[in-house]
Amino acid sequence: MALKAEFEEASAALLNSKEDIVFFYDDKENALRVRSTTHAEVVALESNVNHFFRDYFSDESAIESYDIENYKGRNFDHDKYCGHYEQDGIFYSDAQICAYKVHLNLMGEYVHFQSTKHYKDPKYLTHIYFHEDLPNRKKEIKFTIPKWADIELKEINFEGFAIEKKVEQGEAITYTYTIENLASFPTDAGAPGHLLYLPHILVLTKSYTQNGQKVNVLSSVDDLYGWYASLTRVLPKDYSSMQQKVTEITSDLTGREEKIKAIFYWVQDNIKYIAFEDGIAGFKPESAEKVFFNRYGDCKGMANLCKAMLSLAGFDARLTWIGTNRIPYTYEIPSLAVDNHMVCTVFEGGKEYILDATEKYNPFGFYAERIQGKQILIENGQDYLIKNVPVLSIDDYLQENNVQFSIENGQLKGNGSLKLDGEYKKDIFNIMEAVDSERKDLFFRNVVSGNAEPDAFTIASQDEVNRDLPFSISYEVLLKEHMNSFGKELYVDLDFEKDFGTLKMEEERKIPYDFGRKINNATQTTLEIPSGYQVEYLPPALILDNELFSFHLKFEKSNGKITYTKQLKVYKSILPVTAFEEWNGAVKKIKEFYNDQIILKEHE
Repeated sequence: MALKAEFEEASAALLNSKEDIVFFYDDKENALRVRSTTHAEVVALESNVNHFFRDYFSDESAIESYDIENYKGRNFDHDKYCGHYEQDGIFYSDAQICAYKVHLNLMGEYVHFQSTKHYKDPKYLTHIYFHEDLPNRKKEIKFTIPKWADIELKEINFEGFAIEKKVEQGEAITYTYTIENLASFPTDAGAPGHLLYLPHILVLTKSYTQNGQKVNVLSSVDDLYGWYASLTRVLPKDYSSMQQKVTEITSDLTGREEKIKAIFYWVQDNIKYIAFEDGIAGFKPESAEKVFFNRYGDCKGMANLCKAMLSLAGFDARLTWIGTNRIPYTYEIPSLAVDNHMVCTVFEGGKEYILDATEKYNPFGFYAERIQGKQILIENGQDYLIKNVPVLSIDDYLQENNVQFSIENGQLKGNGSLKLDGEYKKDIFNIMEAVDSERKDLFFRNVVSGNAEPDAFTIASQDEVNRDLPFSISYEVLLKEHMNSFGKELYVDLDFEKDFGTLKMEEERKIPYDFGRKINNATQTTLEIPSGYQVEYLPPALILDNELFSFHLKFEKSNGKITYTKQLKVYKSILPVTAFEEWNGAVKKIKEFYNDQIILKEHE
């Protein structure tokens, strides 16, 4: 089968898929509407294949009809499930899904899926991807836009993809995009947000004119903020039921900043974060009182609770919209696609404190990687403010590991201390909360040594959890396999972490790599030169510097000791594809460095 040769790793493929998106005026509702019809022709490339067709909808959209047929146009047996997203037994969003499961018994078996969805509000149609769950022989996206509607189609990340575009004029304007032989959605490890690199069409429904009257939908950031404000304006403003708790939290504190910090930490520690983005619940905060008493909420509910509690404490606290680093847009684009998150901003003493209570264990004044540098939209009465979240220095991400080795009984015996700060420390605290006590040693061994496996590893001590201070782990390590003797020579390997030594970007990888955060790892290892030995050879230093990363590794001999220092920095969390060649060259050199060894020679 030709398709199997094209998509050899896939169990099924799309012969053809189409999305036909039509904007029209609903005379009954006197409003602009959108109807989207999807066609998908799937063929099995193996026997016994299960495939799911999925339809997503919300309170602002509805599935009007669907059909699943075989090649003869007859109904194809399938299982159907429709319902709300659910987490921990809580139905937490108006975002819903219908999933249709089909079973293809034989290679070459065919099934056709068609679904029609109706958007009651066109601003909820934000973007259309070309990629799908299966590889695709041909994808077509067609828009039919009346001339009385101002709708902009922004073509994002088209470069490098052979996408053809055709525009036809008639009573309406049609835009048809086609692409052939498209892979499925990438599933590579370390993939950043799809919007950052996959081709897609951003749909900006700005306004329309009917009966000589212009109606704005989202024509500017003013409209966007106006709609956000309409959702928050109706929220309850009576916070008195929380006054006792606010007083309890702040009564022993005198400093204004101390009080902000205490309330922020209380929300972090006492409100369970439940995340969702789709549907109107993706933009409308829950009432602060409900979040307070339920003890759970999404980012908007937690931001609203922060605002309420801080307002009770006498602070100027405001709701703030933001798009995380999975979204590449700014407020120059008036779209719901710009935002997927909410925080709280406090104006106090000429400073702005941006509080994201969803980031449990994040210290006051530290901003998560996912929001650094991003624009924020802050409520300001009838108006709004646009500002940027600060970008933190690489120094705020420092991880320091200090190890002292000695040679005892033909083995390397070490005592070490690892000090963590920044984003990684926050992640460690969250994982510690979930790890069983009997697995803590294994967990900390992995924290200290990464993917390496020391022969023996024991935690000597660890700090208490305190988000305001670096977190230290003291440990003992034994490395039997890191030293070999040949005649009068000892070959010694002091590095049991070997960071990045195997992190090569494969040639077939076509998408950026996301490290998850900036990296600043500093290791200093010392080895007492054993009595009767001298240093015969030390590996030469490795120094690699560029604007994306730097690797500094070197050995030095002084005062009867060998000191090994390693400083590894990755300045940006995402490595672009254009940097892969340089990265792989660096990984090759660092691997060669790791494979080189110290040689100690017994005195004659």
